[in-house]
Amino acid sequence: MNVVDEEVREGLTRREALRAGVGVAGGAVLAGGLLGRAIDAAAKPAVIGAGPYGPLQAADANGIMLPAGFTSRVVARTGDLLGPHLYPFHLLPDGMGSYKTDDGGFILVSNCEAPYIEMLWEIGAAAIRFDSDYRIVDAYPILKGTDINCAGGVTPWNTWLSCEEIENGQVWECDPFGEKEAVAHPAMGVFKHEAACIDPVGQCAYLTEDLSDGCLYRFRPTSYPDLSSGRLDVATVVSNGSVAWTEVPDPQFKNGVPTRLQVPGATTFKRSEGMWFDNGVVYFATTQDDRVYAYRPETLEMEVLYDGDALGDAAPLHEVDNVMVSDASGDLYACEDSDNLQVCIISAEGEAAAFAELPGAEHANSELTGPVFDPSGNRFYFASQRATTGGVIYEISGPFRRTRPVDPGPVDPRDTKRPNVKIRTLGKPTLRGLLKHGQPFRLTVSDQSPPVELEVKLVAKMKRTAGKGAREVTIGRLDTKIGKSGDKRIQVKVGSRYKDRLRRRHVTQAKLVVVATDKAGNRRKAVKAVRFT
Repeated sequence: MNVVDEEVREGLTRREALRAGVGVAGGAVLAGGLLGRAIDAAAKPAVIGAGPYGPLQAADANGIMLPAGFTSRVVARTGDLLGPHLYPFHLLPDGMGSYKTDDGGFILVSNCEAPYIEMLWEIGAAAIRFDSDYRIVDAYPILKGTDINCAGGVTPWNTWLSCEEIENGQVWECDPFGEKEAVAHPAMGVFKHEAACIDPVGQCAYLTEDLSDGCLYRFRPTSYPDLSSGRLDVATVVSNGSVAWTEVPDPQFKNGVPTRLQVPGATTFKRSEGMWFDNGVVYFATTQDDRVYAYRPETLEMEVLYDGDALGDAAPLHEVDNVMVSDASGDLYACEDSDNLQVCIISAEGEAAAFAELPGAEHANSELTGPVFDPSGNRFYFASQRATTGGVIYEISGPFRRTRPVDPGPVDPRDTKRPNVKIRTLGKPTLRGLLKHGQPFRLTVSDQSPPVELEVKLVAKMKRTAGKGAREVTIGRLDTKIGKSGDKRIQVKVGSRYKDRLRRRHVTQAKLVVVATDKAGNRRKAVKAVRFT
């Protein structure tokens, strides 16, 4: 937590501080843009909506609110004896992954976030095997002797990376089929791990760290896909929104200095948790500030994909924890760590909505974890980690979407349409960065009549003199143009006359307003909320 955050929170809760400085109507626009490939295919700004499946219905027999057409069943509760070996389903289920089997069924792997207690509790992760009819046919441990295994990640070569969330935690590579012993990979860093994902194109792994000043890491194996040796880097988000990577000198924490403190200037994130790789993008969530980030390794560019605090209480998703992306539809699913215990969806068309909610008293002190589809994409799984009857894994069936959005194709040759404009918030927006360098954004513009003139304003509500409330003020502006459909990175700087007032924390939020005018005279206005921590 930096000095500015301390000033905002003095005497206020986090949510109260946000409401006190709201500069845009909550729920107007999703912060940061949506799934990069889907934005290019969908021609509308992202909004809070009903999502692809509509509103939630009354709770079913299992106490879960779901959209119409969806049903749930309980797969396992803590203490249930599963399979022919009567495996007692473990405590505190967390991260999960799924793996196809040769008989048409699949394996569901589940981490155990319980502490290791010798001779009493030794399970770190376990597997539940299903046949082609979704019946449990076996269950067995795949990792023992580890401590507080939180999330993790699947690999393209069908292993499970289980991450220990303790100060000297390691990444353990496990065999979901139960045939090989789990192997620790200290080269991937010894720190308070949360999640991991593999980029098969870049041939590297990405890792999150669940601390309020945790970092984002990249591991480059010496001989991919062997994770036993390689180089661990830590991320620094620079002023233009791109990411620089610096080698961590002592990744195995041998000299007593935590990895997150070994590289001066490394960017910290407020409890980095769930992580997933999909179609060239690394998605990761930060629980403490309600964000989902998207990092694109090909361009070294980071984007604020979703910002629940910037959208206010109307936003469906807060305290973001585990995330995953459906292979079939490109929709991103996210679990809440607390709040009102929802699994939410950020659809490929750009709508954020609740997909499932557990309102019952049984889950009052729980969190939702481990969202994942079975390999066919037909059924969805998640867990309530600390229900009063123990951890529970649920299975959701229903009319899940099977295709991703596609390019709509050629446009009408008569140019009567306004330009399409998407705004992506880049980097990690902070007040200090705004004052020093300005805030980077990426504008994606498509139109039939280039060039498109762009009038850009950064607008905030600023306090007037005592008793006169606040008014909207343009604190930064620029005019530019784009010659043809494509992307343009911009950096909006604050006018000198407003910097002192910003330093005194008279602004907590702002909005970027872009007016695009094409050669034919068609105009479109786009607005994006942005929050500076």
